[in-house]
Amino acid sequence: MKYSGYYLLFTGICHNLIGLAMGWPILFDMHQSGWFNAIEQGGQMHFDRSAISWFLITGVFWMLFGWMLQKAIEQGFTPPRSLAIGFVVIGILVAYLMPVSGAYLFIVQGIVLWFGITKSKQSSLQPQTV
Repeated sequence: MKYSGYYLLFTGICHNLIGLAMGWPILFDMHQSGWFNAIEQGGQMHFDRSAISWFLITGVFWMLFGWMLQKAIEQGFTPPRSLAIGFVVIGILVAYLMPVSGAYLFIVQGIVLWFGITKSKQSSLQPQTV
């Protein structure tokens, strides 16, 4: 659990690097359109542009959440077990829908977080000897 925030930050960085590499042609088209309102033009929704935008935005949120989580852990915060369970469940669902994806990183991160939270809670229940 000690580095769980950094793991999530790293996942977000990898997510966006992949998104930039794979979505470059779409991003270039958006640039050619002048960026403003580049997802919906003339009443026509460009789902590829919407998808790459949300893909990159999601990566940024993972980076922000990972950074915040890491800072909270460093200050002594123990995340709730529900966060670990959520990572595992989401990872399993996404891996089922997209077997060739990075969803497995969330399963691993959830398990690491789960064991860290359990260990932290157990050690806080132990009587302190002086």
